[in-house]
Amino acid sequence: MITTMPVGSWTWETKLESPGADPAGRCVRQLMDVWAVLRSLGLSEGGARADISVEAKDDGLVLLSRRGVFVDPSDAAAEAGLLRIARSVDQERAGVVTIDLATPGSCLRQDVAHPVQKLFVISVDAWSSGAATVTLRTFSDAWLSHDLRGHKQPEVREENTPRLTRALAAITRLTEADVIPADPTPYAIPTEDGFEDLPDEDPDLLDSWYMFEVPRRTDWLRRNIPTDVSQFETQTDLPVTFAEVAIDGTVVGYLWAADDDDAAGYEPRTPAGDAALDAAEEWLARLSQAKQRGLSPTQALREIASWPGDETSGAVVPGGLREAPSLEALQDLSGRE
Repeated sequence: MITTMPVGSWTWETKLESPGADPAGRCVRQLMDVWAVLRSLGLSEGGARADISVEAKDDGLVLLSRRGVFVDPSDAAAEAGLLRIARSVDQERAGVVTIDLATPGSCLRQDVAHPVQKLFVISVDAWSSGAATVTLRTFSDAWLSHDLRGHKQPEVREENTPRLTRALAAITRLTEADVIPADPTPYAIPTEDGFEDLPDEDPDLLDSWYMFEVPRRTDWLRRNIPTDVSQFETQTDLPVTFAEVAIDGTVVGYLWAADDDDAAGYEPRTPAGDAALDAAEEWLARLSQAKQRGLSPTQALREIASWPGDETSGAVVPGGLREAPSLEALQDLSGRE
């Protein structure tokens, strides 16, 4: 399953003896080198999206903030393009340059590759003082002894974990720094070579997907909806009617409705990456507007399903509405590769 917050992360810290030595150049080169490691091990495929920021050394003022810059590893000018952006501010004022690169990749399941738009995020911070950190975050449970619903998955872990272990070791050699596993997350406990095995307890006690991921992303998705307007309920134990939402042929989420509980919403398909979350705002706003006009959940669903959509929100996939046995089943589906 794929989450919106990291399953776990690792950091490497380095320090140069020459403070002030081109933090933008060091940040970009380190990023590209770490990305090359992931690609060499089959853990990253295709183009990625970079968020770039530069903060001033004296007052922490944000001098630059660019989000979603597409980076194509096959483009010989890709590194130069990142450098041009990172150096587009007064370099004398630059205190720290940060690039977060969301990289697509694949999880293996019975030798079948399942594409994921944000399998890892590589983060590099380079300070004018000469210090730098590299952080690798993963959003997949493919490396764990149990999936996020608490079910054992020895075969999946055996297929995927060696690749992660090799990547951590390769980045350690590249940076010539010790790997520092992050603190435990609600999902897992990172170690120097991967993740610690989870205890064999009752699966319900290990259902971190339903306990942590679903409530967190529901709150995040609804953060921009005014609290003083009528809204459908966000939870139901009943079967739900749903429709797929897609962008350029890729399903990014599911609109759903349950009349008897006056409930409706949107579940992002997290393997689709940030596009799944970005699509939510317009759909949730339209559901809220339909509620205010007195429509039932399924009436609202049918009405907004006819909207042609746009580049950010996507459009409902033609072919009619479908049924899921429960909202929980749909939420489970939304996290699967």
